Amino acid sequence: MSTSTAPSSASSDADSLNHDENPIKAVIFDYGEVMWMQSRNVHVYRKIEEDNKLFDNSLIPTLVSKELSSILPRGFQEDLLTGIYTAKDFDRLFLSAYNRKYGSQVETLKFFSATEYDNEAVYEEAVLTACRKLRERGIKTILMLDTYHVDEKRNGRRIPNMEKYFDFVIESCKEGVKKPDPRFYQIALDCADLPPEEVIYVDDSKINCESAAVMGIRYIQVFNSMDMLEDLQEILGFDLD
Repeated sequence: MSTSTAPSSASSDADSLNHDENPIKAVIFDYGEVMWMQSRNVHVYRKIEEDNKLFDNSLIPTLVSKELSSILPRGFQEDLLTGIYTAKDFDRLFLSAYNRKYGSQVETLKFFSATEYDNEAVYEEAVLTACRKLRERGIKTILMLDTYHVDEKRNGRRIPNMEKYFDFVIESCKEGVKKPDPRFYQIALDCADLPPEEVIYVDDSKINCESAAVMGIRYIQVFNSMDMLEDLQEILGFDLD
């Protein structure tokens, strides 16, 4: 089994959960590496490179480069995801780092703010199907996103079509807090109008899962979507395919 649940009272073994006495009424999902896998969306990076006449395979190396880390203000990632900076702010810094790294003279570049590529994203279809099945069963679904405002309008990320699968989409940039801050989890509980013991949290990050457990929320840590869905089905007592 490639998934795990919290070893606290908030996450007793699936076999010991009496669904009739303690029904699960909501599932909170993380986005990256749960709904959306970077490895399955490399084509989007390639399309941005092609459309902007950039070097092949150059965006991701720049993201992890010393050229970028050396010019980002201290705490930039936290501030980006809590709404202080926007994606357009990031893109300006990224462009400077890109030109420095590759000795290029690219004048403009939309990367994080390039929402026109959103419809080309590939999602985990089995997870989306599970979300539909949960809603059909009357179980609320919540997408809990660490994300950013696209531009100075500060309307958040607004990933297309998520309303088909989720009752609530909660964005860190709009709330001013991000995972693993317990306040972010409380916002999700308040949206669902549920106590923590009636909610399951699904995320690939151990730290984020542990924060959910501290809140009293049972969790499933994701290592692959198929094992996660098996665990979720076992807890709920019905199929999600």
